[in-house]
Amino acid sequence: MSDGFVRGAAPILDRDDDPKDLIGGWDREAHAPDTLPSRLVMAFLGTTVDRFAREGGWETRVTLESITRDFPYYVTTHNGVEVGIVLAPLGAPAAVQNLEFGINLGAEHVVAVGSCGALHDTEEGAMLVPVKAMRDEGTSYHYAASEDFIDLQPGPVAAVRAALDEAGRDHRDVVTWTTDGFYRETPAVIKDRLARGCDVVDMECSALAAVCDFRGVEFAQLLYTADSLVDLDGHDPRGWGIASRAVALDLALDAVVRLGD
Repeated sequence: MSDGFVRGAAPILDRDDDPKDLIGGWDREAHAPDTLPSRLVMAFLGTTVDRFAREGGWETRVTLESITRDFPYYVTTHNGVEVGIVLAPLGAPAAVQNLEFGINLGAEHVVAVGSCGALHDTEEGAMLVPVKAMRDEGTSYHYAASEDFIDLQPGPVAAVRAALDEAGRDHRDVVTWTTDGFYRETPAVIKDRLARGCDVVDMECSALAAVCDFRGVEFAQLLYTADSLVDLDGHDPRGWGIASRAVALDLALDAVVRLGD
């Protein structure tokens, strides 16, 4: 055990501040540390990412081979700045694998972009900037001491706001509830999350924020509303926010080039 290991009340609350991990080591050993640009967009946007890559002629710089699928890390130039883009898989554990791979290969400034479920009466496609996330997932507890919430970094958050302002997009700050699995979002749990100040629900934000804090990487997220959980008698999928994917990716690219300045 490392000197930083502390046993918690449950295994998921065990802490080890040692930055070395055995699995991630092969990423660093197999690739040059500057394989990817310093700016990376993690896009929870489905087929939109591959479509943008085809239409824009994006370079495939490197590929993460996964049991689920292979994940190309594309590289393009946006507003004169080289940027990496990767399709991010659903859920904190899978998304963190892609994030750690990106960090190991050179990412230092990260913007994630994806959809969220509305807990208040918010129209579909609204652009939101999370400033705090409830840690109702397991992954973040391997990176940060046990706390109910994690604050997102103010500088990167401001960069996302600035990109939205420049594009003339209405937006607001939100507190997001990051959950491991949407199947257990019961009426009682939703009421509790509302009482504790949550505005929307997602499945990755708190984990990505914890990883980036631990690794010394800049991080912010752009969310847009998809489905609605306002009616506790029935989930409303609406259009799952699919119509907002393309504009959200453009906005994330606008935001990530502002980081690191």
